[in-house]
Amino acid sequence: MVKNLLDRCCPGLSRTPSSGTEPLGEGDAAKNKQIDKQIQEWKEKRQNEVQLLLLGPGESGKSTILKQMKILHRQGYNEQERQQYINIIHRNIVDCMCAILTAMENMGMPYERPERITDAESVTFLKPCSQFDTSLSPDNGQAVKRLWSDRGVQQAFEMRADYQIYDCAQYFFDNIDRISAPGYLPTYDDILCTRLETTQVVQTTFQYKNIDFKMYDVGGQRTQRSKWIHCFDDVTAIIFVIALSEYNLKLAEDNETNRMVESTKLFSTICNLTYFKDTSLILFLNKTDIFERKIQHVPITVAFPEYKGSNNLKECMEYIETRITSLNENEAKAIFPHFTNATDTENIKFVFDAVTEIFLENNLKSAGLV
Repeated sequence: MVKNLLDRCCPGLSRTPSSGTEPLGEGDAAKNKQIDKQIQEWKEKRQNEVQLLLLGPGESGKSTILKQMKILHRQGYNEQERQQYINIIHRNIVDCMCAILTAMENMGMPYERPERITDAESVTFLKPCSQFDTSLSPDNGQAVKRLWSDRGVQQAFEMRADYQIYDCAQYFFDNIDRISAPGYLPTYDDILCTRLETTQVVQTTFQYKNIDFKMYDVGGQRTQRSKWIHCFDDVTAIIFVIALSEYNLKLAEDNETNRMVESTKLFSTICNLTYFKDTSLILFLNKTDIFERKIQHVPITVAFPEYKGSNNLKECMEYIETRITSLNENEAKAIFPHFTNATDTENIKFVFDAVTEIFLENNLKSAGLV
């Protein structure tokens, strides 16, 4: 163990001396003292470093949590960084409106007013653009606004559980005048609502309460999950994110599998891997704001047919929490569940404070102070 520490702290200084080595001289004693100092510094650094791995299925809100860490602990987004989101936001708007228009066509739903056909053509014309080249002119924005106010489009949007569309759709449509205006600069709320698929490992580092955090976000879609293994080395804790609101939606990958069923299976797999038996597991049950609105109209029996309770918000949330955490097969392993709304900065600040206290307490235990 000591040799390993030496190799990591001071490569080349941990070689075993040959037999017959003479007693240490003043130079050797000083060198040993320096090595001991470096080992202690390395231990202290390791004790104050936390590596967090964000896991969960696609569109659960992992990347939004990473954005919140930048806002809360890394001075947020400067003007240039905010400008980089303009085309992505415009692309989100085009994708969402095109998803509704395609659904209307597939379901044979007419527009309230025939003039909307011309507006639909002006929006779908932008579809072939890449996500970094899409740009909405004020005229395009007005076409989206007229479409959004059309009763046929609204009816199709109400049926969005039957097709794939981003959660950000209504937010961006409601703000289309501002977003399509000349000189538009995205706000933090705009950036938090933006959807951009994660196709590689994204890392952010920050310091909070004298702890050095490294947080990794990885792709959640099935095709991206093979990349997770590269992040597992020496991870302190896993933050597993499940979107509560997706209990009545289907996976984008196959448009058949219930997203909540997929999430619970994935959680069970990660939670019970032998590799993670000593790794802290924090569960974020996310998108509580959307869940609260949806539960008034859609019962959770869609995903949990065995549920016998009412559609009471608190009762449903507690049931899902218990149902998911019960998948833990290791009685000695603690799971720390939290209800979150990743687009709400104050909520994430409050939850992350609670999460940080877990690591502070663990550090005190490691030091033998509690």
